[in-house]
Amino acid sequence: MNIQENQLEKLPYSVKKKQLMAMFLGQMTEKQIREGINTIIADNRKECTPKNSVAVQLIWHDELMEFIAVYGMPKGYYNPYKEKTR
Repeated sequence: MNIQENQLEKLPYSVKKKQLMAMFLGQMTEKQIREGINTIIADNRKECTPKNSVAVQLIWHDELMEFIAVYGMPKGYYNPYKEKTR
């Protein structure tokens, strides 16, 4: 961990949608966050479509990493996870 990372919060391994909203709300609108994560959930889970992915609460680690790859790291956080876990 470098000096700069000491000033930042460690990115959680997985989050709930409310936590994701709180992390990104200053950078994106609520609608952008919701639509972005619901699309990623629908793409990653066989049982989900964009419409029923709204009911999903827990965002898996790989889905969170994909969201960050598309929209960038939330301000105030650093990523301690260097490799894909699955």
